[in-house]
Amino acid sequence: MPRLYRVLIGLGLLSVCGCNLNYYWHLARGQSRVVYKRIPVQVLLAQPNLAEQTRTQLELIQAILRYAESVGMKTDDHYTTFYDTGADPISWNVSACPPDRFSPYTWDFPFVGEVPYKGFFCRDLADEQRDALADAGYDAIVRPVSAYSTLGIFSDPILSSMLGYAPDQLADLLLHELTHALVYAPGQTDYNESLATFVGRQGSLLFLAQHFGTDTPLLQQAQARRADAALFRHFMAETVAALDSLYSLGLPRSVVLRDRQVVFARRQRDFALIRTQFTHNRYDGFLQWELNNARLLSYRRYNANLALFSAVYRARGQDLASALEIFAACAKEGDPWQCLRVTIEADEARNSS
Repeated sequence: MPRLYRVLIGLGLLSVCGCNLNYYWHLARGQSRVVYKRIPVQVLLAQPNLAEQTRTQLELIQAILRYAESVGMKTDDHYTTFYDTGADPISWNVSACPPDRFSPYTWDFPFVGEVPYKGFFCRDLADEQRDALADAGYDAIVRPVSAYSTLGIFSDPILSSMLGYAPDQLADLLLHELTHALVYAPGQTDYNESLATFVGRQGSLLFLAQHFGTDTPLLQQAQARRADAALFRHFMAETVAALDSLYSLGLPRSVVLRDRQVVFARRQRDFALIRTQFTHNRYDGFLQWELNNARLLSYRRYNANLALFSAVYRARGQDLASALEIFAACAKEGDPWQCLRVTIEADEARNSS
């Protein structure tokens, strides 16, 4: 795969066609700004007046990187530099979907296939793309990006926004992005993102236990967050399934657009009944969501078939390094999901014999 295409897919910054020179120029300027304004972490750590919280987080990141290497990830010179994003996210992603079915709008690209999002370093440009898609009749959203991976092409920097993360969230984020640098299945965005979600969440728990001890309150807090995430993931799967059932009926578009509002309003009432089961309140925003297929698909993109990754992990004796080898091997297959299923069946048959 040519270097340029790999870089762009890693950024999530793809154009609808190769002739969009203004878009590429925008990407080049944005990435160049990141590259040339980075500061080596060791330079920061050598500053005697460095804020203690910043020093603690930077040192914690070094520990996370050592853990990543211990499970087979290639850290190279990733996260050895620091980039100040200011008050803004590092970038913004645009995604879209028809309002009457779950079929993501995609940007088709040579060598990497279809990609269901397009990224921008400038919020105004992202908003323009979202509005153009909405004017064309799509559900469309703009999402802030907390970090992105260049798939090992560039040295990914620590972003200033990361310094406010709790230890488990910081480990989750870094392991998520490092997974992209290790494993990438062209044209399989759901596989890539959901795999990174699994590795980030599972790996961060393992890191906390190793680094802080199994009795640390940080681990208990992280486990509570993971339990909340699992509960919300189950709820969202049911929500998407309910809407998908409506979309599959073949009703006129006007009827679908009317009835989907009824289905979604019911799901918001259902959420209100279970909200007390959450340890934290970070999912209460669902009650204010406007129905948007692009938003629902964006969530599912990062949470698809996590049980398959978990099953491989368990079958490999809860050895994350061994599981990562399987995930990487399956990424090279035409259908990585089926590869996982076959691997699980083979492991179960071997373990039962």
